[in-house]
Amino acid sequence: MLEVVICEDNSSHRKKIKEIIENTILRDNITLKVSLSTKDPEDVIDYVKKNKITGIYFLDVDLKNNMNGIMLGEKIREIDPLGFIIFVTTHMEMSYLAFKYKVEAMDYVIKEDSDFKERVISCLLKSYHSYYKTENKSDCISISSGARMISVKLCDILFVETIPASHKIRIHEENSQIEFYGNLKDIEKNLTSNFYRCHKSYIVNIDKIK
Repeated sequence: MLEVVICEDNSSHRKKIKEIIENTILRDNITLKVSLSTKDPEDVIDYVKKNKITGIYFLDVDLKNNMNGIMLGEKIREIDPLGFIIFVTTHMEMSYLAFKYKVEAMDYVIKEDSDFKERVISCLLKSYHSYYKTENKSDCISISSGARMISVKLCDILFVETIPASHKIRIHEENSQIEFYGNLKDIEKNLTSNFYRCHKSYIVNIDKIK
């Protein structure tokens, strides 16, 4: 699952960004979660290293820390090369540093601008749709879970299992699980050749086996 990480030293700004993102997730019914919201850049680095995520990162440029947001973006890019980095700043003049550190930022959102909320939402949704966009439908499957349609990247799946007691299917990803009513045979039809049914109740992604 794609995850959202916020690093902002100002608690009120951090809370505001988190609320905008969480309200957008609920409103648009998208498969996202805010996994970390912190003022400490080291927390971000530790989390990304430990969990090996693909993330959407909202980073303040001036973190009142030995490591500024641009430097943090550089560290993130080394660990998560496919992540989406958005700088939230009052210091537009520092944007040139992103080129110096080769961060490849998606956008710079100015805190005082009147369209701040709209820009944050736009970056969030653009990142989300870019991550799940695919020219080949076999790269992704759509799951109906209640009133939600969830897109799941095949490369994110560790294994799939049946839950006999509840007649449900459970998809295991690195940091999350998705449950829905279904049949393992129907799921198997939509999976690629790197998935192997090793048991009547389990299908494993052989690319994830060590």
